[in-house]
Amino acid sequence: MIDKTFWDVRKDFMSHLRYTRGCAESTCYGYHSDLGIWGRWLDESEHDWRECSHIEVEQWINVQTRERKVKPHIISRRVSALSTFYKWALKSKLVETDPVYLAEKPKTPQRIPIWLERDEQDRLKEALRDISDLPENIFGNTPETIMLIRQRYQVLFDLLQNSGLRISEALALRVRDVRVTGQIARSVRVIGKGNKERMVPLPVAFGEELAAWISDLPSDEFIFAKESGGDPPKPRTVRDYLSKIIKKAGLDKKITPHKLRHTYATRLLESGAELIDIQALLGHANLATTQMYTHVSDDRMASVVAKL
Repeated sequence: MIDKTFWDVRKDFMSHLRYTRGCAESTCYGYHSDLGIWGRWLDESEHDWRECSHIEVEQWINVQTRERKVKPHIISRRVSALSTFYKWALKSKLVETDPVYLAEKPKTPQRIPIWLERDEQDRLKEALRDISDLPENIFGNTPETIMLIRQRYQVLFDLLQNSGLRISEALALRVRDVRVTGQIARSVRVIGKGNKERMVPLPVAFGEELAAWISDLPSDEFIFAKESGGDPPKPRTVRDYLSKIIKKAGLDKKITPHKLRHTYATRLLESGAELIDIQALLGHANLATTQMYTHVSDDRMASVVAKL
């Protein structure tokens, strides 16, 4: 059996995720961080990563739960990352057993997703279109450039609410990924998690907006490029900008780009879409992931009954 330290093998595993499985950089960063927590615990407790059993995994979970007060859904994510790592290590013949398989895992409470109501979507749109808060000049940018930045975010946030794309998927879109006919963007071609491709249709009203936005752009240009021939903004930059607009709109909700994805799924459910259709549109690998939106429907029905 190959004698490698955990840290050496983690590097090999990260290469496997990035280049063999085609995982996004953000996904790889999450695995790198979660596995780092396991590696540091191994060093502190002087355990050999190759000789661990379910007992060590449960001890690691208990340390996070009782001593460090880590929330259950975060622990669940870390255990999932560790499970993926050991399955790969077992398949690669680096270990003889998978210590995570038999470990008792913490139960994760089902969290109802946060989304925007229709009137809140309208308030977000109004806040984006209101340009009274735009500065005349910032960091040397002209008023025209500042206006263009606002318009870019307006189209981006509209796209998320009308397609349910992940923020990483939306920012990776190029003009050639949009199918336009009759000056209307009909659909977008998306490369999602696991390098899986899907086609997402667009509503006509938004299709007109997107087609107008990309009408003068070259086919290989990023749709949301910060400058001609350049890269799109980073997801964190987008989150910060959305947070500012949400505050401007007076919405008392913690809305992120991912919550706009939830909003899209909620609108589909309200329109009578089947879960299997929502699964395909969102690019979920497992229908169980999509089933969290049934809680949205249950919650709404309870609210209606309470008014009787």
